[in-house]
Amino acid sequence: MTAISTNRGRRAIRTTFALGAVSLGLVALSACEQPSPNAHFTLNSNTESRETPADCYGHGDALGAERALSCTESNDDVPTFTTRAGDTFRVGVDPDVAEDGWLLFVNGLLYDPEPFTTTYHSFSSDDLYRAAEQQQTTPGQAPQTENLRLNVVEVSDDYDEDEILSSQTQEEYEERMFSSLDGVWNVELEPHQGH
Repeated sequence: MTAISTNRGRRAIRTTFALGAVSLGLVALSACEQPSPNAHFTLNSNTESRETPADCYGHGDALGAERALSCTESNDDVPTFTTRAGDTFRVGVDPDVAEDGWLLFVNGLLYDPEPFTTTYHSFSSDDLYRAAEQQQTTPGQAPQTENLRLNVVEVSDDYDEDEILSSQTQEEYEERMFSSLDGVWNVELEPHQGH
C-alpha cells in the first residue's frame, strides 16, 4: 500500500512538472512576435526579399485605413532597383498571401483592381512606367519619367472590388480600399540614367 501511494505521489509530481513546462512554453510562444510573410522582388539577376514590418501586417486582421496608408508611405528598408527599357520586374509572395490575394499600386494608384492569387507575377517595367505617366499627364503637359513607388498589398477577407470602385468620392474610395488591406510591402524602381 505504501509503495502504491508513493508511486502515485511521484506520478502526480511528474504530471505537475510536465503541465507547468507546457504552460511556460505556451506563455513563451505567445510572447514572441508572429513572423510576417515575405515578398520577393527580382529585376534581372538582382533579388531582394522583405518581411513586412510588424506594424504593417495584420495576421488575418485588416490594418485599418490610416495604418495601411501610413505603411504604403513608409520609407523604412525599401529596396530600390534600377531599370532599363524592356526589363521585366517580378514579384513573388508567400503562399498565404497568394491565397488571400494581393494588389499592386504604382505611385499610389491601383494597377489592377482584380487581386492576383498566384505566388509569382511578372510585370514589364515599361508598362509600369507607362501606367504612371498616363496617371500624371494632363493635356498639354509632357509625361515625365521618374522613380516609381510600388506597393504590394495583401487584401483581407473584406476586400470588395465592386464596392470600392463604386465609391462616390476620393475619401470614400481611400477608406474602403485601405481599410481592406492586411499587409504592405514597398519597393522602388528608378530609370537608368545615362547611355
